[in-house]
Amino acid sequence: MKMLFKRILMLTLSCLLIVMCLTGCSSRGKKLMEIENTDMTVNMYMLLLSRMKGKLSSSYAFGSQALKDNFWDIVMDASTGQTYDDYYTDMVLENAKTYLASLYLFDELDLKLPSETMDEIDAELQRLVDEDGEGSKNTLNTILAEYGANYKILREAYIMEAKIAYLSDYLFGVDGELISTENYEKYYQENYVRFRHIFFFTTKPVYQTDANGDTIYYSDLSSLTVAYDKNRTGAENKRDADGEIVKDSKGYTMWFYTDEEGNEHISYDETGTTEAPTYPNPILDKDGNVLTTELSTEEHIRLSDKVQLIMEEQAREGEFSLFDKLVEQYGEDKGMTQYPGGYYLTRSSDYDSPEVVKALFEMNTGEIRRIESDYGIHIVMKYELPEGGYAAEENADFFVSEDGTYSFMTQLRSDMLDSYVEKYKIEIVVDEERLKGITMKSVGANYYY
Repeated sequence: MKMLFKRILMLTLSCLLIVMCLTGCSSRGKKLMEIENTDMTVNMYMLLLSRMKGKLSSSYAFGSQALKDNFWDIVMDASTGQTYDDYYTDMVLENAKTYLASLYLFDELDLKLPSETMDEIDAELQRLVDEDGEGSKNTLNTILAEYGANYKILREAYIMEAKIAYLSDYLFGVDGELISTENYEKYYQENYVRFRHIFFFTTKPVYQTDANGDTIYYSDLSSLTVAYDKNRTGAENKRDADGEIVKDSKGYTMWFYTDEEGNEHISYDETGTTEAPTYPNPILDKDGNVLTTELSTEEHIRLSDKVQLIMEEQAREGEFSLFDKLVEQYGEDKGMTQYPGGYYLTRSSDYDSPEVVKALFEMNTGEIRRIESDYGIHIVMKYELPEGGYAAEENADFFVSEDGTYSFMTQLRSDMLDSYVEKYKIEIVVDEERLKGITMKSVGANYYY
């Protein structure tokens, strides 16, 4: 962990809740759910929630907005009133039940973790004490307290994960060799959707401007070399008091023009060429994300009318080739042109717009819908799933992880394990009183533990 994440926590209400949970029974915390002699504590559940929050707060998901309490109050589904807090808390709770049922089955099958695995876990924990805790368990515990955890709970979490991985290997094979080939296609057809969309942002980036408020264009963003348009009508040079042509700080000749109101502007090259493109420089916030601003009411109305026109006069349900052309013509999501075969998603895929995922699993193949998300307006068409699409090389980004292993296999094994332990999950008893108030909103964002 980087040193900037190390800090002594203030005694907020959330910290008081953590302390109460830890001291009520033991350093493990109070039981939240159990099945016979196997249990999960409130604090383990809080750790799982904090991990999900860390994942959702990353730049690959919702970013820094997920660190704000009001984000979790946003309603995802107006018909049910379900908020982001409700949705992701329910997801983690269901996952927690799967973990507990898997631990129960691990014991029922009389499985044991190899001693080498336990040694690796203890070595990793010692590394955390040495590096993050600066040699002190108490210091590490102070950091972990934000996530409802301490050294003992974190060790228990690592052991839990190791046991579940070991159980999955035992049931399905290390590389899935115990899973029949028929199950691959069945799982793929039952759990995936394929789509393309025409996407329009309802926000626009905030770019660097000059003293006149004009957007500055650059030929090279890394060196911030300004691009000037000397071919603009009325463009001319200026001379200083010594009669020398005015140049910028990098020694490049500057060009200027005067608008109809008589105001002088720098003549930036806003269009560039294919061989020599030019770029505006987006302004970043403190978290490194591009600052954006909402379209004006007038701009939003124009965009909405444009989308409606495409829906009514150009796109036709079931005509995939026509829609492919429209994606190329209109789409602002460059990923959709990078993947001409479309995107493949599951219900739990890490996709920025859950509204799109939800709609896709309601739609029929060939159906087209207009969907509005936090990012913009989508015109979505659901495509059919080609047989064996999970194994096609052009779809590798959706089914194969960066280390070359099948993320598809990970998902398949996870789904099969969930189904396998379903009969145990229904036997789990949850302490509903202790569950109250423990949600995504109530925990810190855990990026590292």
